[in-house]
Amino acid sequence: MKAFSTAISASLVAICLFSSVTISAQRIDSLKTSFKKTQPLAPPKKYLSAKSLIIPVVMIDYGFSALKSEELQELNRKIAEEVTEDASGFKTKVDDYLKYAPIASVYLLNAAGIKGRHKIVDRTIILGMSTILVNQVVTFLKHTTHQLRPDGSTYNSFPSGHTTTAFVGAEIMNQEFGWRSPWYSVAGYTMATATGVLRVMNNRHWLSDVITGAGIGILTTKFSYWLYSKWENSMRPKRVLFY
Repeated sequence: MKAFSTAISASLVAICLFSSVTISAQRIDSLKTSFKKTQPLAPPKKYLSAKSLIIPVVMIDYGFSALKSEELQELNRKIAEEVTEDASGFKTKVDDYLKYAPIASVYLLNAAGIKGRHKIVDRTIILGMSTILVNQVVTFLKHTTHQLRPDGSTYNSFPSGHTTTAFVGAEIMNQEFGWRSPWYSVAGYTMATATGVLRVMNNRHWLSDVITGAGIGILTTKFSYWLYSKWENSMRPKRVLFY
């Protein structure tokens, strides 16, 4: 048990160090480009392409299938039993804070002088849209599915709200900085995945709750970016040609 706790702690420290190294490396690149007095502009983005929707849709479909499938429910139970047996007594509140790490990293990168796809005000509006939308979806599902948590505490297990919040931040990090380097996306998704893992380790969620939460977080954020881009385009003044 002691070794297990040490492994978890080491993993979390590694995530933090990984993020710090990534920020430092990009900061160096930023200083190099300062001689040009500008950083490269983000390429055009199609936020709701069919290809980009495959993963979150499959995740959400898996979660809803687990509500009815005896095989997937059995898998949930086996994983919960393994957690209870191998990590008996494990309890941490790190996930309560780690879920905010991806979105905090987005603003830290901005503070470090690394420009994302959108300005900080636009990015904050998109975050607000994603947060409102995802909270509505998660609250509705928790009340309508009425799923018991693995620890037997309450009937609001599906989906995982912590994981959803974490993946909203991870997807924003992906959208804002992933075009600069895929390592930004990896860092964001790693922190979000760690949040989901800890929710299972804490015996607060089934595996399917976490997978669904991740899918909802990604999908709602992509939708918020798409919706904001439509509004942004409609607000641009139309060019008038005079002959």
